[in-house]
Amino acid sequence: MKILLTTLLLSYFGVSNSQNFINGIISCAEHQFNEKLRLIVDKDILKTGFEFNESKTIVEVHNPERGLERISLEEFKKSKYPAIQFWIKYKVSDEKLELTELSIPFNLNCTTPWSSKDIQEILEPYLKVLENKTKIDLKKALEIGKENGLNEIYYWDIDYEKKKLIWTLKSKQENNQSKVIKINSKNGKIISEFIEIPID
Repeated sequence: MKILLTTLLLSYFGVSNSQNFINGIISCAEHQFNEKLRLIVDKDILKTGFEFNESKTIVEVHNPERGLERISLEEFKKSKYPAIQFWIKYKVSDEKLELTELSIPFNLNCTTPWSSKDIQEILEPYLKVLENKTKIDLKKALEIGKENGLNEIYYWDIDYEKKKLIWTLKSKQENNQSKVIKINSKNGKIISEFIEIPID
């Protein structure tokens, strides 16, 4: 409560770039996110290898010359411009394999415009994997990708496509192109494979 009152006063009278302010708002934001997480994720899953590790904090500032900028926390500590909003990034991992990165926005009064429902919808495909509701987990999907011609896989994700949970894997090819394979998470079958050409 003390942290929340402090951040409210700071946001009303002007934002300080002091170390105390930065630590206070981040600590408050982390607490808010953890409270939402406990409502969304089954406690048994949180006890396993499923982890939310904070990777970095991004700060939005208003630069009169350049407009809205997103800078790192270290840059913000040296900046003369006031903060507008914070983004705390979390790496979501399962058994040391990173499933996704989640960026949560926080206002200067330690609230987030995202509801628990918003966060749950974003996490749903990953929770299906962690709850063993898919036959193919990330480790198996990567194996299937390598068996089907993917060398160094640099990207993977799982999401709904036509009401089916589909893994998407990408591997670098020549000329900055990528080979893409889509895998059905229920049976491991290849849905499609194609070459992705970057658009300049």
